Amino acid sequence: MEAFVRLPIRWRMALWFAALLVALVGAIGIFLLSALDDVVQEQIDAALRLRASRVEREITTGDDDRLDPQDVQAGLLELAPIEELSSPGIYVQVFDLSGNVIAASANLPPGQIPVTAELLAMAIDDREGFETVPVGNEQVRVLAWPVDPTGPVVGIIVVGQSLRLIEVTREGVQRLTTIAGIVATLVALMGGWLLTAHALRPVADVARVARSIAATGRFEQRIARPLADDEVGHLVTTFNEMLERLERTFAAQREFLADASHELRGPLMVIRGNLDLLRLGLPEDGRRASVRDASEEIERMSRLAADLLLLAATDAEETLIQEVVRLDEVVVTAWERGRHVDGDKHAIELGRLDAVSVIGDTARLEQLVWNLVENALRYTPSGGRVTVELAHVGEQATLHVTDTGVGIPPEHLERIFERFYRVDKARSRQNGGTGLGLAIVKSVADGHGGRVAATSVVGQGTTFTVTLPVPSLHRPGVTPVPDAGLKSGATRPDPTVTV
Repeated sequence: MEAFVRLPIRWRMALWFAALLVALVGAIGIFLLSALDDVVQEQIDAALRLRASRVEREITTGDDDRLDPQDVQAGLLELAPIEELSSPGIYVQVFDLSGNVIAASANLPPGQIPVTAELLAMAIDDREGFETVPVGNEQVRVLAWPVDPTGPVVGIIVVGQSLRLIEVTREGVQRLTTIAGIVATLVALMGGWLLTAHALRPVADVARVARSIAATGRFEQRIARPLADDEVGHLVTTFNEMLERLERTFAAQREFLADASHELRGPLMVIRGNLDLLRLGLPEDGRRASVRDASEEIERMSRLAADLLLLAATDAEETLIQEVVRLDEVVVTAWERGRHVDGDKHAIELGRLDAVSVIGDTARLEQLVWNLVENALRYTPSGGRVTVELAHVGEQATLHVTDTGVGIPPEHLERIFERFYRVDKARSRQNGGTGLGLAIVKSVADGHGGRVAATSVVGQGTTFTVTLPVPSLHRPGVTPVPDAGLKSGATRPDPTVTV
């Protein structure tokens, strides 16, 4: 069994197919031989009855009700020439009640047909009986037929027929069945080999492409999909889809590593340059400027590391905390933080604010809202306006963050949620951005089953829209949160207040 398991799957399938076909041919052969035996025996038994009944009709016992040799007419036991052709090898004997043979057919071989006492007893009791007995090298089917023309049984007619022709026929059928089984086995092996080779060709292609990718690292390779829409075709399609996803993942990883290295190289160069300046013994003002520049770069690197860790956790599909989050409180917190950080540079408005709760991770949602507010403040010139709104419509909570900033050209809108992607790289680095804020927004929204989109007009401003699902308050495991104030007893702010 272990050796069979080690065989290639093509050989195993061919052998299983051949074994199944051999078993099927063998079962059919056994059934045919059994059916042949039954049908032939029925035909022989019917022929023996017919012959015995004809002999009985021609026997006359006379007035003594005894069966004597003279009661059996000459030639009665012989077959007519036409019957000899249709029923060859039929032997007839006539017994009296004492078991003595009083007449026999001329074609009977030397010696009597052996008849058992039980068979004769059945005939004396006026019952027919059959048995198969050996005569020389042959088997003979024997019928004991009671002779009772007018009353009680007066004798017994024993009719036998050789089964030699039947045995020869049976041996021929058995031989043909064996030959058919051998031929079927060979055909099954060759056919199974060819069919499995054709059916498993896409699987071999999958293995070949997988080995090639492992050796070269080229994920752009694909496998031609089979014409048949079957399991193998589905396997090839799934494998190609996996390769496509892996290609995108590794391309994004290479781009991510390149961008991360580039982003980290800049701050490190600035820090190194300022450290070199400090070694030169600069005046007090110069030393303070160098320390300030180095501190800013360290702070930027810290933010970048924190953002990278957050994205790495999201990529690893870490389980989000599932709790009821008052999204309106999160929005108010981000609005107040924006007012504190921004000072009086912009007008920060809190528009529509519906009380709505979602299921999710509070820290991640706070990061999402703040990233959008911070992004709007960073790219809106002084004196501009930033508006934050939260609406609860149906089973969705919709967050809008709108600014009157520089806007985003249409060709960049589709890529602004990619990591380290910047519309204006020079200005973004000058503003202290890491290039990961919007990527985090998209990652958090996706992790909460929501989506994010952006619309913009160059020179007029941009609107970011985040849509999150709102759970039913009757869903198991969800606790309704009444609209009864905000965090720490704070009151809901006036949406019309601006700074």
